[in-house]
Amino acid sequence: MKATLIGLVLLGATVVPAPTWRVEKGDVRVICSMTIGGSFDAKTAALSGVVTARASGSEPFDGSLAVDLRTLATGIALRDEHLRENYLEVGKGAGFETATLSEITLNGFTADVPEGKGSFTGVLVLHGVSKAVTGPVEVRRADAGLRVKASFPVELADYSIRKPRYLGIGVRDTVQVEVVFALGRSARS
Repeated sequence: MKATLIGLVLLGATVVPAPTWRVEKGDVRVICSMTIGGSFDAKTAALSGVVTARASGSEPFDGSLAVDLRTLATGIALRDEHLRENYLEVGKGAGFETATLSEITLNGFTADVPEGKGSFTGVLVLHGVSKAVTGPVEVRRADAGLRVKASFPVELADYSIRKPRYLGIGVRDTVQVEVVFALGRSARS
C-alpha cells in the first residue's frame, strides 16, 4: 500500500521527511588537455540519479548520480572509439560503463534547500575504482527545482586508466569534469 508522507507524528512532534531530488536533465563535459597544447571536450547528456538529504543536514546525501560513459562524444568518431574502448574500457561491463558519484556532502549549504556557492565531496566510482573527489559547487533555484553546477579534477592514474596516447599525441594525466544539471523534487511514496 503506497501513501504519500507529508509528515510523521512521533512522540507528539511532527517530523517532516527530508527532500528527495531527481536529475531532470544534465550535461557533463570532460575537458581533456593535450600534451602538446590545446584541448578537446568529451560530452554527454546521459546523467541520471536521485539523492535524498538526510534529516541532520550534516550527513552525506543518500542516493547517487550516474553518467553513462558509453555516450561520451568528442566529435571525432575514431577518438570516441579509442576513448570508450581502449581507455575507459566500457565493454568490460559493470563498474566500467558508468561513472557514479555517491556519498555526496555539500559544504556551506543547508540540506533542505541548498542554495548559493560552496563545495562538495563525494565518492567517484570510475573504471572499477572508488576515490574521493572534491570541488566547487553552485546551487540556484530554477523553476520548481534547483540548477547545480559543479566541477572536479580526475587524475587518470588514480582510476587505473592508462595514459591516452595516439600517434605520439596524448591527454594530460589530469582531466577536468564539469557538470550542470537540473534537479526536481521527487514525489514520496
